[in-house]
Amino acid sequence: MAVTNISRNLRDGELVIKDGSTTPLVLTVVLDEGDLTWTERQRTIEVKDRGSILNGHTRKGDEESISISFTAKWTQLLGLAASPSDPLQLYEMLTFADGSTVQSTSAAGEQDTLTFEFTVLDPAGVASERIVFPKVYRETLTMSEDKEANLIAFAGRAFVPQPTVTRL
Repeated sequence: MAVTNISRNLRDGELVIKDGSTTPLVLTVVLDEGDLTWTERQRTIEVKDRGSILNGHTRKGDEESISISFTAKWTQLLGLAASPSDPLQLYEMLTFADGSTVQSTSAAGEQDTLTFEFTVLDPAGVASERIVFPKVYRETLTMSEDKEANLIAFAGRAFVPQPTVTRL
């Protein structure tokens, strides 16, 4: 099977968020802006010889968690937490809102985390991929009003040095 060289764009991706329930609550992020971003860091220790790099060397540094962010439009903040017959909303999922039944993917006593799964479909149907970020915790959640749509911007970290990428 040949891999195609058709670039992917926001029309090809889908972000799904899962909680830590035995049968996970699953929320597909709709109305997202298509701006999911993640950054993998690699720390390096520079060992210099009396301040000079000429005779020095490098060593691997500590592992770093992945920073991750995305933006989505929102229609309402509360759903399930406000009424059991309403659907779960993105805000509720990301904040573990009371009444929403969202459970952390981390152990008791640890920071609340979720799993993010980003699926990128190949337009040619040959080389689709899934990128999984386990143990994602929230650092900031910013809600803003806009002329076209109100926005919710998530910024956090995945407590792993790199995501798991698999071919579908």
